[in-house]
Amino acid sequence: MNKDIENILVDAQKFESEGDFRSALEKYKEITELDKDNAEAHFKVGEMHHQLGELPKALSAYIRVTDLQPDHKKANVKIEMIQSIMNFFNPDLYNP
Repeated sequence: MNKDIENILVDAQKFESEGDFRSALEKYKEITELDKDNAEAHFKVGEMHHQLGELPKALSAYIRVTDLQPDHKKANVKIEMIQSIMNFFNPDLYNP
């Protein structure tokens, strides 16, 4: 991992630990721009969207993770969970 990404990751983790999910999200997105194939950064983007209640965006991020790593267990579980939530609360928003 390059130094720029390491520094951004430290900032992202700090924001996340402080509960500043919007700022953490922006930092994790920076990492995905520098390293488009970084599955863990995409996963954290999904986590931050999820924390912010942005389920469709979280779902997109988790799907990107599984595009990169089809066997990513946590992302697959999150996808199933969000699809269930979206189906329950707004079936017109998401049609499988």
